[in-house]
Amino acid sequence: FTLRTTMDWERDDHPRTCVEVYYNDRGLEGDDSGQSGMPKDIYNAPYARKGGILRALGFEGRRPGGSWLGKQYIRKNEPVHGFFDHIGPNTMFPYYRSDVLWLKIASQVHDIEMIRYLRTAWDRWKRMPMENRCKFFRREKDGESDPAAVPALVPSNFAQRSEPGSKAGTDVHSQTNWYHTDDETPIFEGLLETLESDILVAFQTHKSMLRWRDKPQSRYFYSLVTHPGHHAGKSSIGGYCYVNIAALIAHLILHPAYEDWPGKYKKYEKVAILDVDYHCGNGTISIFWDRPDVFVASIHADPSGDYPWNSGFADQIGEGPGEGKTLNLPLTPGAGWAEYEKALRAALAAIKDFGAEAIVVSLGLDTHRDDPVQEKATAGMGLTSEDYFEMGKLLAGANLQLAFVQEGGYQVAVAGQLVAQVFRGVEAEFNRTLSRKRRLD
Repeated sequence: FTLRTTMDWERDDHPRTCVEVYYNDRGLEGDDSGQSGMPKDIYNAPYARKGGILRALGFEGRRPGGSWLGKQYIRKNEPVHGFFDHIGPNTMFPYYRSDVLWLKIASQVHDIEMIRYLRTAWDRWKRMPMENRCKFFRREKDGESDPAAVPALVPSNFAQRSEPGSKAGTDVHSQTNWYHTDDETPIFEGLLETLESDILVAFQTHKSMLRWRDKPQSRYFYSLVTHPGHHAGKSSIGGYCYVNIAALIAHLILHPAYEDWPGKYKKYEKVAILDVDYHCGNGTISIFWDRPDVFVASIHADPSGDYPWNSGFADQIGEGPGEGKTLNLPLTPGAGWAEYEKALRAALAAIKDFGAEAIVVSLGLDTHRDDPVQEKATAGMGLTSEDYFEMGKLLAGANLQLAFVQEGGYQVAVAGQLVAQVFRGVEAEFNRTLSRKRRLD
């Protein structure tokens, strides 16, 4: 890679579109933070997925001297055009402070009490005497031989929130049962810092979207966060998701959260979130269920046959001011590109009718035919690598500002190739549009 000083792609009139890839270095090569504390999961390897995607897009690692800071070109012979931008404390002052990230930014879309739980759960669990840690809440790491090692924290059971007489309580055990919807989304050492880095990535993405609001074909954005977020609801954690990054970006471009934006950038009035993950974006739907300014469309496996089982049905359309602003498009078991394309076109048409000015795409890669997380007997999908290119073209064909947020995808070896295919499709369509505009001008 080349160190970035000045860059032609920074010009507003650059003739080609390019992607700005925002990422953080948590868990990447040479930084074991987060990854080492996470219990092994048969499917979920988020730190490895992030690294694989970066490499597939042309990222070559740290700069000489070990620095991650600053921007790096994507080489000209790589599959997409643009640059990588490492987002960390030094690049986002003063927003990197933990209290600001959680209490001022993440709390825009999540319940403040759940935010407090996420911020304090590991520390409270770690400080608790070993004998006070209920054995049913412990998730040991594979091969852990140190008897003093602190296991990850998972719920022993799940609260029935709709039942009278239930509440979160004050103890970390009680709150874990209250906020978690499954035991596959653990609290572990290093998680908090990774989530804070992911929130910083979201924050930078929304700033850039505001800057490029009036030139949607010139820039698109990729929030390469570590942990997916679309199953995280306003006050719930689950499905490997803790903070809903797509929801946060959508909300922030409608309600910018930093002080210098008035008069400098024009905020958005209407935004759509399009979830193309294999599973329904149930957390995103719940956050915007009764809001009129965000349209949420989700294309996914039928929840009668796969996770999340209780959300994503076609008759769930929002309520109150948000009625009709949720579109669930469950597909038949084993759906291939023909059925998927039809659903995607329907979602984009509904987004156009809504009047959205930008689309935040929850980019899950587990729709690929070989993804191991799918319940093939009762659901499943069969997209191929070539289909992701077509998906990118259709998304860009909406001629709206695009921001992609990394969600699921459990084939680490091919995840990056699928992301690159989507972006190739986006660039092919955006560049076709830009060329046509130049000819007309």
